[in-house]
Amino acid sequence: MKMSKSFLLLLALSTAISAQAVQAGLLKHSAKKLSVEGLRDVYSGVRFHYYDSKERLTIVQDFLRTVELDYALLPLKTKRIGLDFNKLKAEAIDRESKEKNILITDANRTDQDERNRISFLQAKSNMEFLDRMQALVAQFQDTHFGIQEKISRPVVYTGIRLYRIDGKVVVGGIEKKLMSLASKLTGNDFSSIAVGDEVLSVNGKNVEERVSELKKFIGSSTDEFGDYQAVRSLTIRNHNYEERNTVTIKFKKAGLFKLPLFANITKDSTPRMDAMTFFAKLGIPSDASTIGLNYDKATKQWLDGAISFEGYAPTKLHLNLKGLLEMTGDDGSPALRSGYYIKDGKAYGVLQILTFSTKNVKTGDVTMSYLDGIRSFISELKENQLPLILDLRLNGGGNANFPAAVLSILAKENVTYPGPTRGYRMTSYIRQLEESRNYQEIAGEDQSNGLTLDELQDLLQKTVDEKRELTPMMSFQNIKVDEKIKGFNNKIVALVTANCISACDMMSYLLKSSKRATIIGTHSNGTGAGYSSSSELNTKWEDPFKVLETNVPNFLFGIPGESAETTVFDENSAEKMCSENRPTFADIPYAASMLDVAKNNNGWLQKAAQVLDTLK
Repeated sequence: MKMSKSFLLLLALSTAISAQAVQAGLLKHSAKKLSVEGLRDVYSGVRFHYYDSKERLTIVQDFLRTVELDYALLPLKTKRIGLDFNKLKAEAIDRESKEKNILITDANRTDQDERNRISFLQAKSNMEFLDRMQALVAQFQDTHFGIQEKISRPVVYTGIRLYRIDGKVVVGGIEKKLMSLASKLTGNDFSSIAVGDEVLSVNGKNVEERVSELKKFIGSSTDEFGDYQAVRSLTIRNHNYEERNTVTIKFKKAGLFKLPLFANITKDSTPRMDAMTFFAKLGIPSDASTIGLNYDKATKQWLDGAISFEGYAPTKLHLNLKGLLEMTGDDGSPALRSGYYIKDGKAYGVLQILTFSTKNVKTGDVTMSYLDGIRSFISELKENQLPLILDLRLNGGGNANFPAAVLSILAKENVTYPGPTRGYRMTSYIRQLEESRNYQEIAGEDQSNGLTLDELQDLLQKTVDEKRELTPMMSFQNIKVDEKIKGFNNKIVALVTANCISACDMMSYLLKSSKRATIIGTHSNGTGAGYSSSSELNTKWEDPFKVLETNVPNFLFGIPGESAETTVFDENSAEKMCSENRPTFADIPYAASMLDVAKNNNGWLQKAAQVLDTLK
């Protein structure tokens, strides 16, 4: 029987009303239960929101479930780092299940002393839970996989910065404004603390023991990066707060000093009342919004803002250059620096690539594309037949397309190099993302450079049909000579440390696999998974209570194949080629020395010049 449109509309409306009635009945029966749950969860905190045991456990379980569903590296981490995910999951849930609630009775809510006592204990409990979550994520040993509070915890810090130099922890920088303020607050003279002095202990513990303790909070694809961040964390961090308002440091030359701690609570930041309650109890003062620290979520690092440290910093290599030109990126921070290092009457071109995260660069009133900024200096070196020192030591990564483009600029004439590779863990997310992204109404398009979309579709379908967890690694491009530079045959050395992350990892292994540069230093970071998303889909996670968030790495990347002709590699190629926890090691070892501390990284430049002089 054919029904009229009006009858169908009436039927749909009555069905909706019936559904609403049923829903209302269900809500009525469960309202009492829901309100009790809400009272327990929302009102347990005395002066701020307290993460009670049920909330903490829900967050841990929800996070681990997301890792299981979306984390691209999960199948590889067993072989790479010996990760037992089931054990990690069971231990995390068990640990959180045993944590007790800290609650106040209704009768004691009017007792100010008890309110103060419970508030501090709840603040401490919140901080310790956030620490446990940070340590949990760090167990995956993935620099790309960190976790952040949606409302960030403040940094606590002193006026000195520490670095690993010649295998020791030493004072690298001193902030004189802060040290002067510390002297006024304490009445102590800190002037004997000097750049280059070795640190022996921190808060009564051997410095290496304390570094090892802090490493467990740092997600790091290789140990060197974890060590770098842990050493920095000795005097500046926003986790693992100790119940004290000072840090006691024993220096080899200066002796024992108790330095006051400051909390970086800026005017434009959202205050965390639990952290402020914790600091108030311990007597940690705010820096009155004058210092300015910024958290870079891409590199998972706190960056100095208005702080002006005198002494060593890894970025200060450019202070040794003649004809220095600095180009800032879209965010106003230095992106490229170029100039000339002069030694024994010889000139060497130096290019610091500090980021791959900007589209444009600017110097003075002149703005150009990021790649044109690099081209302009390489053209200058090509014209004058000068060798290149490429400094990648402090590059936190960015656009994954840039490393291949930079190698194209540096490529020798008439040479084609294999490009980086990519792979997938076959998850629900990847199926939804890639199947819609690669859909074609007209198949068989002409793509002569790298994997075609048809081949990609077939490969993804085969992985599904065979129920494999990982696809083979794939090459989507070959790297040819840049059309503007038309070949650069000059000698190149590249300076690399574990602070060369993500896209910079790609740059390192492209330089090594192409044999286009001799690499000097230690090794790159060792990251091998990134983030692929669309306007509709991503793998950003946040817990149901809006406490924490993270981006879950959802695809693999890795080293090039041996031939530019190969576009799809063997079935186990993800295990062989993904660069996670497998950094690019330097051809010639070098680590920061006291010469670098004393003369703004001049040791790096001297080593680079020495190596260039021996290259044919």
